[in-house]
Amino acid sequence: MNIIVIRNTEAPSNVNYVVGGRCDEKLTQKGINQAKQLREELKNIDYDIIISSPVNRAVETAEIINYKQLPIAQDDRITERDPGKLVLKDRNLVNKSDWNSLDKLKAKDSAETLLSLLNRTEDFLNDMKTKYKNKNILLVTHNSISRAIWILVDKKDKSKEEINSYYHRSEDIKIYRNI
Repeated sequence: MNIIVIRNTEAPSNVNYVVGGRCDEKLTQKGINQAKQLREELKNIDYDIIISSPVNRAVETAEIINYKQLPIAQDDRITERDPGKLVLKDRNLVNKSDWNSLDKLKAKDSAETLLSLLNRTEDFLNDMKTKYKNKNILLVTHNSISRAIWILVDKKDKSKEEINSYYHRSEDIKIYRNI
């Protein structure tokens, strides 16, 4: 199984440097243009299935990039991190060490931790391996889930600095082969 990971393209929370979390915002015009550019790049990449986070900005990105016009499945397990009390708050308020904890499921601000993200992402990946063993799966998700996939698939120990600094840009296509 191969996984092609796309992060949702630009939404207002990105522009305003706030925690978007699971809020259902639409893409900005720049986000629409980014998705159109990704669609052109994806024409060189084959995919059999497309699965999106149910959050609107991811669904909208999926609809634009889906050059094959396949049905788009949605899966809650690849939805954005639950930011708890920090939804739509300044991103500088995020305590990355607390959010990226591997010891607890909830951070002090009631946000979902990296441990929780890893658990649900691993469940999703194991399910995909069973259902779509020899397929190319196009995922449209969020930076936090992209980080979890990177950690789970790469399987080498990551330093806290690497984990805290991981960032999947909206313009990037990440491909993981033979999972």
